Amino acid sequence: MKKLLTIVSLLAFIFLMLYGALHLFGRQIYNTKSCELYNIDNIELRTGVDIPKVKSTDCECKDNTKVSKFIIDTNQLDLDRYISRNDFELKDSIYVKENDNDNSTYRVTFNKKTAELIVNLTYKND
Repeated sequence: MKKLLTIVSLLAFIFLMLYGALHLFGRQIYNTKSCELYNIDNIELRTGVDIPKVKSTDCECKDNTKVSKFIIDTNQLDLDRYISRNDFELKDSIYVKENDNDNSTYRVTFNKKTAELIVNLTYKND
């Protein structure tokens, strides 16, 4: 019985350590304010917009603002489904998703004709 309790305790400890490490890693990605590390993951966590395979990327991060431009690879993507799954709204022939929350303000635009996805993300002071 003592062996079983030791094994269960050890497994619970390992599980908690892994959970804690993954949680801290996720927070690190969420709090990254650069173009170099975890740019796409940071944008996906902050905006809820999936960024699929891209052909090119351009990013500029200055102070608390990041502007990232992506050209999406449309060969492997159903654009209508992509627009629907990411809750874009059509405004003046451009698809837009925007929000202002406690941590950031963002505006994501998607041009279906050019496959250009532009993310304008402003980080609020922590």
